[in-house]
Amino acid sequence: MWFKNLRIYRLTKSFDFSTETLEAALAQHSYTPCGSMDFSQYGWIPPLRQHSELYTHGCNGYIMICARKQEKILPPAAIKEMVDEKVLELQARQMRNVYRKEQRNIKEDVIVSLLPRALTRSSIVYAYFAPKQNFLIIDTASANKAEEFMDHLRQALGSLPVVPLSCHGDAAEVMTRWVQHQPPAGFELDSECELRNPRASANIIRCKNQELESDEVLGHIKAGKRVIQLAISWQQALRFILTEDFAIKRLRFEDIVQDQAASEEDDFAAQFDQDFAIMSLQLSQFLDELLQAFSGIGKA
Repeated sequence: MWFKNLRIYRLTKSFDFSTETLEAALAQHSYTPCGSMDFSQYGWIPPLRQHSELYTHGCNGYIMICARKQEKILPPAAIKEMVDEKVLELQARQMRNVYRKEQRNIKEDVIVSLLPRALTRSSIVYAYFAPKQNFLIIDTASANKAEEFMDHLRQALGSLPVVPLSCHGDAAEVMTRWVQHQPPAGFELDSECELRNPRASANIIRCKNQELESDEVLGHIKAGKRVIQLAISWQQALRFILTEDFAIKRLRFEDIVQDQAASEEDDFAAQFDQDFAIMSLQLSQFLDELLQAFSGIGKA
């Protein structure tokens, strides 16, 4: 359950959903598996999965929710092969060319015929509300998956007034200064970054296992490149990649944090609750310090 990525959104209005309201809304849009003719299905499941029937899980004022998506797997190569065979068969039988519009219709028929027999794959996305900070924190590296999550949450709640969390100013400019000089207390540079030329977006340098204070990296900055991704550690508790759009990727909680949640009891629900409590507390402190280091929250 420990989050591995953070896409953070700020509610533009105070969080006014009670747990009961949120629970009822998500239950009305609960997950159901794909039917024989469905391409995909998206819905809400209990964060504790089979260990609870509740669609929300509260702890210390934070509220965890969870979505599941199931989609049919239809390999494009297999579809193309079947379409090509049907086109060749039709051309041979009717002694004529099969043009693009008719080929599209054949492709649609092929997909419809394959759907009931297609395999499925599922993905699960966790998120939680932090009402005191007015944050919605989603465990995904993908902006598209986060948007899909929020689209379905809006459908369930009726509205969801949020904007992506941003810092006051330019995150890339701040990260570049950190590499040139040093980060503030509590933060340390790791050995990875990505630099881009603002005048040529395809001109990107990726550095791994590299001393970021080296002349080589600083030379790229002097030549005009800016840091758009930066590996950072915080308080010897978290390691992560910060991006220019203020997303957190490849988040790792160090053993010193996870050991606080360790329990000898063989109780999934109790362990989940303990993990959530420790994780949300650490992330709250971390985000407060990160935003302070970046001069506060940007205005939407």
